[in-house]
Formats: sequence, structure tokens, C-alpha cells
Amino acid sequence: MLEHDSLVAPGSSHHDGPLHAYERYSTKDPVEALALSAAILSTNQLVVSDQDQRFEATCRAVRVHSAWLLYMSYGTDVVVDRLGTSRGDYLAVVLPIDGHVQLRHQGSEFDLVAGETAGVTSSRDAMHARWSDQASVLTLRIDSHAVEHALGNLLLEPPPTDLRFRSGPVTGPARLSLAGTAELLAASYDAKDPDSPLPAVVTRRLEEQILFTVLLGLDHNYRARLLGERVRPGRRSVREAIDLVSAEEQATWTIPELAHAVGVTVRALELGFRKELGKTPREFIREQRLIRAHEELQRANPGDGTTVTEVSCRWGFWHAGRFATSYSERFGVRPATTLRSGTAVR
Repeated sequence: MLEHDSLVAPGSSHHDGPLHAYERYSTKDPVEALALSAAILSTNQLVVSDQDQRFEATCRAVRVHSAWLLYMSYGTDVVVDRLGTSRGDYLAVVLPIDGHVQLRHQGSEFDLVAGETAGVTSSRDAMHARWSDQASVLTLRIDSHAVEHALGNLLLEPPPTDLRFRSGPVTGPARLSLAGTAELLAASYDAKDPDSPLPAVVTRRLEEQILFTVLLGLDHNYRARLLGERVRPGRRSVREAIDLVSAEEQATWTIPELAHAVGVTVRALELGFRKELGKTPREFIREQRLIRAHEELQRANPGDGTTVTEVSCRWGFWHAGRFATSYSERFGVRPATTLRSGTAVR
């Protein structure tokens, strides 16, 4: 997966590789490349050899909810320094598909080699990267809060705020699983008409695969607990109810319907949620739907006719004023602000 005989052949140029229909930019101007990359990743410094005519920064990108897949190349050897200021808090999994990249991150240096080694970095820290001649990479960029939320769902408790991944090289089965997930995501977009979006149910499952692969494959301070703790039988109905709510594409379940679907009474479901999550089913569902409304407003293109009222009603918030208040308390901005700042992603 992502080996040299897969997405990119040995010695191929940086014009090859996946996601051809999803190019964000291609420029021979290093200054322009810096500005364009900062809009997607982080503020960087870029060092290119003087008069190097081979330089051509290329970026292709697709987004599935909380995760991005980016293909990047520079056409020549460059040095990229991330300054520690980024667009959001995210985890990055770097997968070379041609050449190699040398990273210095959190006090250690390691080489990422195509087909052999991936790398994990955090946007919270500065990073120094030296790209080899003709190197190209796929990068999974995953929102840290989404990873925390997924971990909380797996542990049946509120999302932890102290989740920390170990940065550094990744090899063996973990690299293979990450590479396979990135390859699946790239192939899903390359196989379709770029003018037609993937169905929402498909993108949601792709996002889940990315989040679970990261949580199960990478080393972090919750991994032993995630893999070793036995799930008590009493948690089954709560887990099933969470799965049903997580699969919603719009507000669907009522509390009685949800209890019936998992085979318990409303009272038993309430007791289970209070015991496992410290909240009622109603509170949990409302929180999840508020997050989903937020994600939909982030993805919306302000020019396509999407309205805050339409999105809020789809997720069960029928009173516009109360929705706006709850949204602002949760996300720090009004829903209309999120909609206006949304960027359409193909």
C-alpha cells in the first residue's frame, strides 16, 4: 500500500501521484507557495536553492469532515520549517510515496522513506523538514478534537483533554494500516467524477476509518487502556445507542425509539448513560447534533443557498434563537459566522 508499485512508480515525477482532479495550487514561485500552504497547513519558512529552475510546489487536497488528505511535492530539494503557529490543532501523519523526507521534531531526528517509514507530528510543535530531490508525500491531517471525540466514544466517556500521541517514525503493521487508509481515501476520490461529491454516508465512514486507524495504530497515552480494558456487559445498550446516533445523517432518533432499538426501557437507557457518560441520552444527542450542525456549516459554501435555519432544523434545533445561543456557547462564534467563513471542498 502506497509502495512504489502502487500510487507512484519509482523515479516518477512530482506531476504523477494521486488526486489529479483536486489540485489546490501549482506554482514556481516560493513566496506564493508559502502563502498558499499556510492557508491549508501551518505558517512555514521555505528555503530553496538560488536559481533552482526545478522548483514547482504542488498541492492536491480532499477533505472528509475532520480529516484532510494532501498530496504535496516541490520538484527539488527544499527545507521547510514549521514555526509552531498553525491553522487549528491537528495531528499529521506523513507518508512519503517517492523519495524521502528528513524530519526534526520534538528534539529527535528521523528519516521518512517511501514504502518503509511514515512519520507522526503535531501542529503544537515546531518542525524542521528536509525534502529530498523529487520527494512527494501524502499527509493525513486530522483535527485533534475529532480524535479526542472518537476516543471518548470508544471509551464510553467524555472526550479526554490530555490525549498525546508519540511523535516520530512509524514502521511495520502500523505504517501499513495508515498507508492503506490513505490509499483508500485517495482511490475513492480518484475513482469518481470530481464534480460529484461522495455521498455523506460514505465520507462519514471514511472519516471513522481514519480516526480509528490513528487511535488503534499509533502510540499514545490511552492506547493500552483502549486495547486492554474489558467492556462490561452493562455498557452494551449505551454503546449501541451511541452508534445509532453517530450514524444519523439528520436528526432521526427520539429517546423512546432509541431505547426500543437497543432493547431497553427509557429509564434503563437514562441510567446507563448517566453511569457511563455522566449525562442523559437527551444531553448526549443534543451535543452530538450541535457538533454535526457545526461540521455542516463549516463544509457549506455560502453561495449555494445553504442557510443556518435549514441546517439547524435538519439537526433538530427548531428555535433559531436558542440554537444560536447554544452554538455560540459551544464554539465561540455565531452559526452565521461559521457559514460565511465556510470554504467549499470538492
